[in-house]
Amino acid sequence: MKKKALLILSALVLALWPALSHAVELRGYDSELGYEYVALGRCPQDEDGGVRDIIWRVLEVKDGEAYLYSESILFNHRVHEDDEEYEDFGGQWNLTELYQLLHEEKLEQWFTSEELEHLVFSDELGYLFLATGEDLKNREYGFSSDKARQGYGTPYALANGLFRYSNGSSPYWTRSQSSTKAYGTRCTKVDGRLGYIRCVVMNEGVRPAVRLSLTGLELAGSGTFEDPYRLTR
Repeated sequence: MKKKALLILSALVLALWPALSHAVELRGYDSELGYEYVALGRCPQDEDGGVRDIIWRVLEVKDGEAYLYSESILFNHRVHEDDEEYEDFGGQWNLTELYQLLHEEKLEQWFTSEELEHLVFSDELGYLFLATGEDLKNREYGFSSDKARQGYGTPYALANGLFRYSNGSSPYWTRSQSSTKAYGTRCTKVDGRLGYIRCVVMNEGVRPAVRLSLTGLELAGSGTFEDPYRLTR
């Protein structure tokens, strides 16, 4: 009898699972509750190139979209190969070498076709982009101090050229052009403050962002870093 009851219970759980996962509602950063997290895509993260889930923190949920920001610095690369050219086109993100690298190589390597269907594309940002300098000063996104901006590279990134400060953190790019030096791109520094460096520097980190459409999205998980939400559809 107990076995039959367990079978019935299992069947009910399976039947309700889509509804339970669909009921999940993402939220942005909360000063008391902190971040929620989503696992989306996979990329090399272990020192030997082993692939792991990319974990994203949810910065904001607005107008049916979630603004997701990589928890880790995933690799290092310059923003653009020619700083004079970068000056000429005004640091426009979708004209940079890094934009091309993310969209011509990383996008299909990292995400399945099903995951790509849920990513939001725009002419200005594409699918994969970097946060702006202003984003990294936005308290509503959780960036209330220099320390909150400090980023940390994966073992893979550190083994393949990402610079690391003595405190263990690493610098990473924004997509904002420097307002004082047109050949520069804003980035984080040792203590998490924002500065700039020439766009051609190769050992700066890439900490990407995406926008996730919530239309028709079904999620499972608890949303913690240890048990992030995962797409079930």
